[in-house]
Amino acid sequence: MKKTITLLAVMVAVVALAGCKLSRTPIDAETFAAKAAAAGYTVTDATQELNQADTVACLFAAKGTEEDGYKIEFRVLSSVEQASAMHRVNRLYMEAQKGSRYSQSDVSAGNYSSYKLTSNQWYHVSSRTENTFVYVVASDEYKDEIAAFLREIGY
Repeated sequence: MKKTITLLAVMVAVVALAGCKLSRTPIDAETFAAKAAAAGYTVTDATQELNQADTVACLFAAKGTEEDGYKIEFRVLSSVEQASAMHRVNRLYMEAQKGSRYSQSDVSAGNYSSYKLTSNQWYHVSSRTENTFVYVVASDEYKDEIAAFLREIGY
């Protein structure tokens, strides 16, 4: 009985310590561009074309063609509030795309929030860290590749 209580206490402590890291470090546009290029993406800076006052930087990392590929959008916004608002809008759009069969994940902790949805053969991601976020809508055939890249950059 004493061993069980001790084991339970150790497990609770490990879980508590593992959960202590509630914040993430955002990356900047230069780091996103470098990591995307190293991963084989074609990177385009759309900041000037977008011309939005609250957008500090907007990059697209693309693989494949317009018809047979996907893009990952990365933005640096002027404030955490702006990034949070964009994340909420993206999430509402994504939720509206849900079919009768879907899988989703929703994480929000500290300065980080992420929503991922797979439904109707599409993979959607909106992930925010502080005043930055990434957004993806792609065929679910690219899900593993996209997820691996997002893990690599911490989103």
